[in-house]
Amino acid sequence: MIEKISKKVDEYNNDMALLLEKLVNIDSGRDNPEGIDKVAHAVGDILNSIGFKVEYLEHPGICTHVLAHKEGTGKKNVMVIGHIDTVFSKGTAAKRPFTIKEDKAYGPGVLDMKGGVVIALSALKALHDLNWNEKNITVLFCGDEESGHPVLDTPELFTKEAEGKDAVFNMETGSDDGAVVVARKGVMYPDMTVKGIDVHAGKDPQKGASAVLELAHKIIALHNLTDYESGITYNVGVIEGGTVANAVAGEAHAKIDIRFKTCEQGEKALDDLRKVVKKTYVPGTHTTISHEKVSFMPMEQTEEGMKLFKVVQEQGRKLGIEPEIKPIFVGGGSDACWTTMAGVPSVCAMGARGELNHGEREYIQVYSLNERAKLLACSIVAF
Repeated sequence: MIEKISKKVDEYNNDMALLLEKLVNIDSGRDNPEGIDKVAHAVGDILNSIGFKVEYLEHPGICTHVLAHKEGTGKKNVMVIGHIDTVFSKGTAAKRPFTIKEDKAYGPGVLDMKGGVVIALSALKALHDLNWNEKNITVLFCGDEESGHPVLDTPELFTKEAEGKDAVFNMETGSDDGAVVVARKGVMYPDMTVKGIDVHAGKDPQKGASAVLELAHKIIALHNLTDYESGITYNVGVIEGGTVANAVAGEAHAKIDIRFKTCEQGEKALDDLRKVVKKTYVPGTHTTISHEKVSFMPMEQTEEGMKLFKVVQEQGRKLGIEPEIKPIFVGGGSDACWTTMAGVPSVCAMGARGELNHGEREYIQVYSLNERAKLLACSIVAF
């Protein structure tokens, strides 16, 4: 079957590049729900053409999810997941559209993760064209992953659809060395707001209470909580406050990133955050936090997940993929956490080989569209 899959996927090389160009050149950031919907329907049309029953879970003004099912002749159930949104704002594709230079493809979201979407569609098409239909397959591509599912109950959707599945393949960002992710950190993105007392900085400074100074103390306190050995990290990535230089700042804000390895660590990290918020350094200030919701729980490594990884690794050997596929743990969150928490063996980062996602230099190795489509198709057949 490996040889048949390889020959069939080889026939799609040009089509894969054209489809990737089409998807990359559609802006699908959070500020463009119409673009997300357009990508969703482009993906759904292909799934429909290869025998899937497709649903578009539309949320006007937010995003569209693609949910598709295909009934097989066997009893095993496989799920392929990912996302169709990107971090890039409307207009980015027009400024730097899809391009290929020296065997690398560039463009907004080419790696994270429209390359992975193309790989999944190509693998499923190869199985369809070979008349292989021995497993029940569910596909779920969501439209709000990059924003951390701030509004919708998308995690519950992933958990519900994962129930009863035997394996999950997440088509997230691959790495340049071809490794596959078997564990990820959890992620929280809380916001902090400090209220102070604004007064003239020259006339009445002693009557004020600087929100900026209070925030500065709290930023240092939060960063001091980082423990690289245990895996808990805090990063205050965005700050703003005050109005003019000659006024004591009456308000200040910070956006925070917290990462953790286990669910227990997540609870501790949130508790420590609340302690910092509660402590007052500058009398007269008051601090609150919002968006305490966990965006992604940890994808903890499991014995069953490692068994599924071994299947992927073995298929890589049979396909002659070099270097040998390795299992890795990474700090970035993904929706594979929800399927893992549902008790389903899951592997992540089955997408294209590449690096530098979320930036202007984001790229994929074009050859990996072919390689990873073969790997996914063979792994679906083999597990």
